[in-house]
Amino acid sequence: MAGLSYDMTVTKEPTVGLASARAIIDYFQHLNMSPAQLADELHVEEALLTEEDQRLPLSIYQQIWELAVKKSQKPELGLCIAQQESYEDIGLVAHVALNSSTIGEGIKQYIRLFSVVNEAIELEFEESPKQAQLKFIYKNSDYYNISDMERTLAIAVNRTSKATGIETMVYAVHFQHSKPSYSEKYKELFNCKVLFDQPCCEIVFDLKLLNLKPKRRNPHMRMAMLNYANQTMSRLFKRSISHKVKRLIEKNICDGSFDAEMVSNQLNMSRQTMYRKLKNDGASYSELVDQVRQDKAFFLLKQSQLPLTVIAYDLGFSELSAFTRAFKRWTGKNPAEYRKQLLAKQKSL
Repeated sequence: MAGLSYDMTVTKEPTVGLASARAIIDYFQHLNMSPAQLADELHVEEALLTEEDQRLPLSIYQQIWELAVKKSQKPELGLCIAQQESYEDIGLVAHVALNSSTIGEGIKQYIRLFSVVNEAIELEFEESPKQAQLKFIYKNSDYYNISDMERTLAIAVNRTSKATGIETMVYAVHFQHSKPSYSEKYKELFNCKVLFDQPCCEIVFDLKLLNLKPKRRNPHMRMAMLNYANQTMSRLFKRSISHKVKRLIEKNICDGSFDAEMVSNQLNMSRQTMYRKLKNDGASYSELVDQVRQDKAFFLLKQSQLPLTVIAYDLGFSELSAFTRAFKRWTGKNPAEYRKQLLAKQKSL
């Protein structure tokens, strides 16, 4: 049966670098499946899974994880693969980061180049006087992959600890998903606090970590890998304007005065140009605002006991009645009814 091929010059689907998917693809050897057999089951060409310069469409990458978890009967598979990782498994972007002059410089490159690893995720870095956070944010909540994110955060923490020789500088790891049945497995990989049901996935660590030097850094390796990573970056699609607009809305949604004019100014374009580009993306500014408000409303109602008036203001509504009308439009219920049903469901579990 002929497999499907993918022309990444025409599809807007996010992609994952094959080097980043190598660990999960190779895992099928433990399941007595060759790359050809895996490709046949996925209905794709074998070259998509074997040629090093290939990029996997995110949907295929998700299917590979789902198939591996199903066939292995290991819901904790992402953690298992991270636990078994060796230095030979390190990919292009990780080589750039771990061969940088300091961990801080490595993180900067890791953030800049992460689309080479996975275009579905955007990284953000924040710091306070004593600690810093590296956030892994899915551009679309439908892309969220528990196994892949468990593996990603586990190997990031593990590689950093090995690079510095210090295991006590990571304070906490946060995951968006709920606490799984195999939560004891986390204790084998993370020497820190692990929290679930968080707004985003992130690693919280000591700010002093940024100034430490990786023990095995090789400047020549870094330069070679960096050049290749930059070439790969230049071939990838630029992020859509709708994603950039949505991220700005998310950061400023609680500011009732923040509007489309301010967004377009931050993007260095006129409001009319932004509207036109959003239309080309199949989106509109008002739809993106509505989507951000809806997502945040569901999260706050589920994860907090904040008064509804406070939630309304956090979503940029001028009054509770405006929030209530919007919520009824989204769900057919008012926020108080929705929260009451959530609490009753949680108590029954």
